[in-house]
Amino acid sequence: MNNQEENKRTYLQDQQVCRSWLKILESLRQENALLLNRLAEALRDADNPRFLEQAEIFQTKIISKEESLVLLRHEVMEQLDWLDIVPQPTKEAPHEFAVLEKDVNKMQVEFEKMQYTFNLFLKN
Repeated sequence: MNNQEENKRTYLQDQQVCRSWLKILESLRQENALLLNRLAEALRDADNPRFLEQAEIFQTKIISKEESLVLLRHEVMEQLDWLDIVPQPTKEAPHEFAVLEKDVNKMQVEFEKMQYTFNLFLKN
């Protein structure tokens, strides 16, 4: 197999990975929207000042997470667009693949932690 064929295979694999990341990020965005809806529901009957204070903190976290998810999705889309210029893109990749991978994994972990603490908050 020549170098060009290997590069094409690598690009195709990277495209598949980027598409799977997009699915993950979309799923996280949907779950994030559900958290915001659950928070709004919980606030309808809330009158406890401490609860309201904590709810405001979670609202800020959820909105911030949405912004981060949108930005990361944009970066993955840029990478995927670049990979679509196969067999050989004429410019460097917009993002380092390893950095994107780390960012997606970190986003998943952070989201799961936030979701867990949010669920505990609503139970109390």
